[in-house]
Amino acid sequence: MPIKFVVGLGNPGEKYSNTRHNFGFKAVDKIADQENLSWKNWNDMASITFYKRNGENILIAKPMTFMNNSGFPVVALLKYYKILPQEMLVLYDDYSIPIGEYKFRATGSSGGHNGVNSIITQTGTTAFPRMKLGMGPLPKYAKIVDFVLSKFNDEDTDKMNSVLDKIKDIADTIIDLGFDKAISRIAQDKNK
Repeated sequence: MPIKFVVGLGNPGEKYSNTRHNFGFKAVDKIADQENLSWKNWNDMASITFYKRNGENILIAKPMTFMNNSGFPVVALLKYYKILPQEMLVLYDDYSIPIGEYKFRATGSSGGHNGVNSIITQTGTTAFPRMKLGMGPLPKYAKIVDFVLSKFNDEDTDKMNSVLDKIKDIADTIIDLGFDKAISRIAQDKNK
């Protein structure tokens, strides 16, 4: 299925802007910056913008309802723009993956991620493509909530930026080829 909608997960507000949990926001911000796009408020639920790819308008969104309620604006946008969950790519942080790395999944559980859990609950499906952005590992004895809401140190910022520099190319490849073909191509390119 073609990807028509890219959503990045995070928490709104300055307090959270540079936290690990906002990696999804940073990813879609990077795409918007590279395309010179500006964000618009959509029904006080999300910030949205569009970019043209292969003659199609690709919707990009940041839910503004805080991470744990991400599913509400996502479902509202899916319905309004007549997009299926399988046509959506969700970008979000994952502390079980080392910073600087990323993984893809076409379906599956939330893995304990509250934003993804909210999307699963509200859409009623686990079948939507995802890109998990590594921001770990979780330090020994650290509380998960404290770690994900902590800020990136300088070394981690460099590793995060190395992923962000590739994010638009990755998203474009997924949009161009479809999710399954794209992740094979991305894996090949990564191993060169």
